[in-house]
Amino acid sequence: MKKMILPQRTGVAAIALLAAFAVVAPAVTASAAESGANTESSTAVLPRPKYTVASYTKYLEKRAKKDASARAVLKHFKKLSSAKKKKFVYYIQDTKTQKAFVGNASKKGKKKFSTVAAYNKDVTFTSTTVAASRTAKSTKTVSLSVTATERIFDIPVTSATTTLSYETGKDGMITGKGRKSGHKGTNFNAAFTVKAGATTFAPEANMLDAVTNWTATPRFKSAGTKPIKKLQVLTGLGDHGTATTFRTVGS
Repeated sequence: MKKMILPQRTGVAAIALLAAFAVVAPAVTASAAESGANTESSTAVLPRPKYTVASYTKYLEKRAKKDASARAVLKHFKKLSSAKKKKFVYYIQDTKTQKAFVGNASKKGKKKFSTVAAYNKDVTFTSTTVAASRTAKSTKTVSLSVTATERIFDIPVTSATTTLSYETGKDGMITGKGRKSGHKGTNFNAAFTVKAGATTFAPEANMLDAVTNWTATPRFKSAGTKPIKKLQVLTGLGDHGTATTFRTVGS
């Protein structure tokens, strides 16, 4: 009688154990990264992104052939240490980091001002507002712009700009004439495609809003499955000031 040989299960068990560890480990390390706990000197390990440093470098090199801004980003990215490059690529795919990209400001009488909010020691969000005016005999044309920029290790990754211009009378009140609005954006986050809808007006009492809706759509599973929506509002306060908002819509 032949002996019955039972199949060995050691390999299967090992694979199952590794698979379980692979699910648990990213969840733990992602939490540390999101809280800003990961530093270059930290012993914590970032979760392995599906979009790699090598892939991002190739992406920048391709864009740099025709885009001077991409060449500048590539130059600074290559100067980062290996550890920082890995963290950079992690941040551009991290949904929590991208949702946190916001900015608000308001000033009276200033031609240019900026506010900076630190997400952590690696990532900052900057809002820059520029105001200019041209005076005629009885009217003034006010031109405004606001730009929200996400920077990782001081390298500009994504910028969203909304512009607004309008006419005011001698009393500084908005006349309702000469209204123009627009938007433009720059995106070097390879994990998301960023697009904007048409910029619209929202008139108020001696105020005029230019409103732009931005949508960041994930290109990889590592960046999530749902689009991240942003609302950017630039408010002209007659001829004496501005207010701006850049926030995430929904969750």
